[in-house]
Amino acid sequence: MGSGGDEASRTVVPFAADGTPEQLGYVKESVLKKRKENVDWAVRNRERKAAKRQRLRDGHKVAVKRPEEFVAEFRAKERDLRRMRTRLKVRRQPPADALGSRLVFAIRIPGSVDLHPQIRKVLRKLRLTKVLTGVFLKATDLTLKRLLMVEPFVTYGSPNLKNVKELIYKKGRGFLDKEPFPLTSNDLIEKALGSHGIICLEDLVHEIATVGPHFREASKFLVPLKLKCPERRLQMKQKPYKDGGDSGDRGDKINELIDKLN
Repeated sequence: MGSGGDEASRTVVPFAADGTPEQLGYVKESVLKKRKENVDWAVRNRERKAAKRQRLRDGHKVAVKRPEEFVAEFRAKERDLRRMRTRLKVRRQPPADALGSRLVFAIRIPGSVDLHPQIRKVLRKLRLTKVLTGVFLKATDLTLKRLLMVEPFVTYGSPNLKNVKELIYKKGRGFLDKEPFPLTSNDLIEKALGSHGIICLEDLVHEIATVGPHFREASKFLVPLKLKCPERRLQMKQKPYKDGGDSGDRGDKINELIDKLN
């Protein structure tokens, strides 16, 4: 028994042909750590996909409505569409070059649940389909026109560098293989945006804040930021901000709102 245990605990060292001991193969700790992170991310990715499939199944359940509700929803949608067309005719949108900043941060504020398909389409193009989510946009004439079209349902302005950094660091998530993940690994950021010269979180913040040449890829990589519920004194009224409401262009005053919602 004793000799068997000694043989089992004895370390076998391989030797080369010339009699010198060979170095045992090993894997670096950083490689093992990266493998473990990839495995953990794959497990979380599968769990998110399963939860998403379950949400889709639950969302397909049919709700029964009365005829009066259909009529009221139809009238509300048509009213929103008429007001949108009126804004485009009456209001003159200033050119993008006249803005003080090329960066715009837009927030979807509470409003009507059932929107007109044309308004819903514009919000989908802006990636503002959910209430209290925010996205970074490049100030172009087309972007400002879209924001004017859906003005009662969004508020926007020019964020400063401090808020851009805090929003991405605190609430930033990215898309990889069409699935979101938290921005805790520079390896995943490099895998998604490395071809555009963005290899870490600092590069991502710099590209967004300066509206760099790859701003479009960087902004689409970011999942729309989920903001916290507003305080009670913030009513989120659909009336324009300049008239005492909460919707529309705020300019640099958007930073005060970001501080409350971040």
